[in-house]
Amino acid sequence: MKRPWAVVPLFIVILILLALPRVVLLPRLTAELKGELAAALETAELDLTVEAPWGWELLMGRIPSLALTARDAGLEGVDVSQLNLEAEEILFQPWTLFTQHELVLTSFSSITGSLLVSESALNEAFWREVDPSRRLWLEISPQGLAVLGTVGIWNMDVSVRVLGDVVVENGSALRFVLMDLAVQDARVPELLLDMLRDSFDFTVDFGEFPLPVEMQAVELLEHKMEIRIGGRQ
Repeated sequence: MKRPWAVVPLFIVILILLALPRVVLLPRLTAELKGELAAALETAELDLTVEAPWGWELLMGRIPSLALTARDAGLEGVDVSQLNLEAEEILFQPWTLFTQHELVLTSFSSITGSLLVSESALNEAFWREVDPSRRLWLEISPQGLAVLGTVGIWNMDVSVRVLGDVVVENGSALRFVLMDLAVQDARVPELLLDMLRDSFDFTVDFGEFPLPVEMQAVELLEHKMEIRIGGRQ
């Protein structure tokens, strides 16, 4: 008759085999994914948590959930102060990630998050894309996005203040929509406002995000804006 303690080594082996994917595979996948996302977001400050209770899910190309926080990131040259993101039920090609260091998603349940962009970062993008002379600048407040500065009219430098709103365009860009314009503290008539509207119409494109999400809404705060992002399949 076999003694009970004789099967103990077998149980130990089974436990080791069950725990091996979580102990070995989970840290490796997390490191691979963290490196790829950090490179795509142009940041050295990225925290990533991948939840896989057994670890075997990863061998099947499934991530039950993950949470991402990145600071001082960049998207198409636009500085992002902070990025927060949560995702659930992600299906991917595991061997492509491990061998080619490339995340290829095949499906996911939902991805939600937000981007925080400061007033100074938005100004840098505005000066680069719209006004290299830096005679105009942006101010963000809960009342709207304002463009202030001076413009040349009939060989004269005239102070202007343009108040507008920010809307999402094509899921990856923010467009400034003019609402009101004042010249030398005098409000411009509606007819002239329509003529000048195109002159102050500009778009800041954040490019393609490394995960399948789109910009959904913008909230203007004091000297910064919060952009809600998300995706669902």
